[in-house]
Amino acid sequence: MEEKMSLWKMMYGAVWGSPAKTLEHIIQRPRFWGAMGLITAINFLMTIPLLPKLREAAIWSMQSMPQEIRLPAAQMDSYATAITYAGAAGAVLLPILFWLAAAALLKLFNAFTGEKTSFSSLFAVSIFSYLPVVLDGIIKTPLTMAAQVQNMTRITISPAIFMTPSEGLSPGRAYTFLSQFDPFIIWTLIIMALGGSIAMKVPFRKTAIYIASLG
Repeated sequence: MEEKMSLWKMMYGAVWGSPAKTLEHIIQRPRFWGAMGLITAINFLMTIPLLPKLREAAIWSMQSMPQEIRLPAAQMDSYATAITYAGAAGAVLLPILFWLAAAALLKLFNAFTGEKTSFSSLFAVSIFSYLPVVLDGIIKTPLTMAAQVQNMTRITISPAIFMTPSEGLSPGRAYTFLSQFDPFIIWTLIIMALGGSIAMKVPFRKTAIYIASLG
């Protein structure tokens, strides 16, 4: 009987150690609650120190609007508070929505190709493939805290890091385009494509093209 992997071994193996072997183990035994809880907790804890800055950024963005559409100070304060609460809730809810959407899209692909696999296995793949995004957040959190409030939403580890975003609320087309090529996001998509191909027993290239086309 194959040895049962610990949560740490599954997380490390999925992103670095031996992704194919680890993902195959995860697919056959889709135990994802531990990883789901840990990732959600890390996301929430990373968001807590950013909440005051998120509030400050919300107020700054509203104050940067033209005078004729600018909200009164009291409404700005209420709006900034709502944005802060939404940021805290989003830290918990957005990863879950991502996992559900990714698993659903893989299941849709599975309806037309490959051997049928369970939604729980594909959901587990989506959770463990999200780990590079967590690493991305760990790196970006201190950078965001150190950034000026008008630039905190423009922190990137993509090729756009070598560009200076344009002034104002819009960062510019070239900057926005290059910021899409975040290596951690690409890493996540590669793991997801690998896990999907193993689960459905279809070529990696086929699954990778499908996932890339969704972007």
